[in-house]
Amino acid sequence: MRRPEGPGAGEGLRYLDIEFQVSATDGTALQNQPIEQILGSIRVDAALFGGQEGTSPGPSITASVTGDTDEPTVTCDGVGPCVEAGTGLPLRVLPRPFAKLYREPRNHAALATTRSLPAFHPLYVFAREGLDLSDPAAPKGWYRIGTGKKAAEGWMQAADAMEWRQALLVSYTHPGTDEEGRRPVLMFRDQEALRRVAQDPDRAELGAELYHRLEGGEVPAELISMEPRRFVDITKRFYLLPILRYHTLTIDGDDARLLQLAAAVPGQRGADTLAQPDYAGNALANRMDSKDIGQDLRVNLVFVMDTTRSTQPYIDATKRALAEMVRDITQPGMGERVRFGLIGYRDATAKMPALEYTVRNFTPTLVEAPSLLQILEQQVKASRVGSRDHVEEGFAGIDAALGTSWEPGALRFVVLVGDASSHPKGHAQNTTGKDEADLRREADDAQVHIYALLLKDSAARDDHHVARAQLETLTRIRGSQAPALFEVDATQTADLQQAVAAVTRRMLERLSTPAQAGDAPAAADATADGVFDQLWESALIEYLGREAEPPKDVTAWALDRDLLQPTDRSLEVRVLVTRDQLSDLTRALDSVIQAFMRAELSQVQFFDALQAVSGQTMKRPEDVSQAMTLARSGLLPAFVLSLPYRSDILSMTDELFASMTAEQRSELQWNVLAKLEQYRTINEKVDAWQRLNESDPDSERVFALHVDYLP
Repeated sequence: MRRPEGPGAGEGLRYLDIEFQVSATDGTALQNQPIEQILGSIRVDAALFGGQEGTSPGPSITASVTGDTDEPTVTCDGVGPCVEAGTGLPLRVLPRPFAKLYREPRNHAALATTRSLPAFHPLYVFAREGLDLSDPAAPKGWYRIGTGKKAAEGWMQAADAMEWRQALLVSYTHPGTDEEGRRPVLMFRDQEALRRVAQDPDRAELGAELYHRLEGGEVPAELISMEPRRFVDITKRFYLLPILRYHTLTIDGDDARLLQLAAAVPGQRGADTLAQPDYAGNALANRMDSKDIGQDLRVNLVFVMDTTRSTQPYIDATKRALAEMVRDITQPGMGERVRFGLIGYRDATAKMPALEYTVRNFTPTLVEAPSLLQILEQQVKASRVGSRDHVEEGFAGIDAALGTSWEPGALRFVVLVGDASSHPKGHAQNTTGKDEADLRREADDAQVHIYALLLKDSAARDDHHVARAQLETLTRIRGSQAPALFEVDATQTADLQQAVAAVTRRMLERLSTPAQAGDAPAAADATADGVFDQLWESALIEYLGREAEPPKDVTAWALDRDLLQPTDRSLEVRVLVTRDQLSDLTRALDSVIQAFMRAELSQVQFFDALQAVSGQTMKRPEDVSQAMTLARSGLLPAFVLSLPYRSDILSMTDELFASMTAEQRSELQWNVLAKLEQYRTINEKVDAWQRLNESDPDSERVFALHVDYLP
């Protein structure tokens, strides 16, 4: 058996190559059976054998199956939804376009109760009758289905449905600019047509020809639809791209995936194909073209400033730059279209109470420029004492800025002004439990764009490379690999004033004359103006994406990389979770954290500690101590275990925990704590949770969780 293929391989996934020799219990060979049906719910954990990603060859296992190779993996009790035996998850199907619902499992027009079900909206399966999936092109039999878990509503032909065994879907990545970003995802009618292009030595030329023909108004026969050129952000414009099947291939030495996707938009109907002029026009619209954009575009800009003792000259320079900006706002109504925030940060007061605060938000409500200038004059002063080292709590300042009460629809920017790195996750003075990668994910989800002005002091030369590495991750421009980072000599306060003035000046210029179709892209230079221009373009692309419509009601094959530049990822893996599932995961990880601490304090084995703390949340807590890995403990929710995903947490054993150094345990614990904090933040975002069906209760609302958020 080849190494398992997964759409998220290479993104924290760990696999073990296993060779299976499978036969029926009567000794007969199982021929012409899909491998997925033969293996059923067999799962192998790499940690069980000490395996690592890429291990080859793996140990040989012989597995036996009995009777029907499909039915043992799914059980139906006739009351609730059918359940997958290996994961405990309810079985769901996705209706094909124009699927009908029948009162009985018979294809008779008089029995049809619904002429056309919403395409590709997940439905629960309550029973299966006469099911034969041996020929994927012509499945036979029936599903009894319902939109919720409470009751079945009718029967659907197997030919009109696709089983969705794992809640995996993908979302479009930020595309960048038309000139320098990636190309939109092309959706092919069949796998072989896509494979021929993807594996051809002249792939880039073939791909460029397809785009050229589309732009000329021709629809190549091998294409059915495409991603809009304008960016559709799944956190703002919800859509579904469930993964039905996937295959891995290598392009230029890097793993890429062919994905069979089903496209849907809750509450909307009608197939979006390139043969339809309306959809083709929407899909090919220029990313930077929008009428009347200058009339309603607004900007929120939050400054996050180091206010420790050494920074008073920088605070004064910022005041002077903002005073200059206030004078520059001369156009009627321009000042009303910009709101400002100001957050100061120092270091952890638990270690240094004399610092007075770790983080202070001077603008709980965003203010206009004159008010910001007044706050700087009257309230913002550097501390009278210094911290014990050069490193400060900049991450806490950014974390507070991400929680700003942003105006709906406004472009969101944060400008960080500091002269030091931030305490890493796990450090005693890191008060958030987060690092630059955690904050980067949260900023992306919140459509917040971060710009950093790093003040380089020669007395802290050894800290420069640490600060730069953190800020390059934190300020990476969406749709680009470039950071929005500008470095200033700390001894030249005039240079800082000029850099702040450049940012605010360019913001006002771009706000008054936003880019239109045909404009030249921002110059990718290293000046403060040039860096901000690139950040502005990225934010504006997200803003204009509000007008784009994602494709719906089609099934197609797509590559998860740019056809012309396969190093650019076009699709990223997400997991569709309900509120209940996220709550279950939060409770499970809370127990894991408590077990970490108990095992440290009492010097007991990890699984004994886990059994002690999880006794009230599990039906059989005694099973925990018998588990070989955390994944097998029964503590974690079933949806996590159903995914082609492995991590250090899932692979945790008593032996592995005992072998870890104090530093490794601390790092693992802080990583889990950061996930928990992010889950709580996601759960509180009321607008982020979506209903797939109008009748769904709040507990069944869903969120497209990025795979990086998994433990």
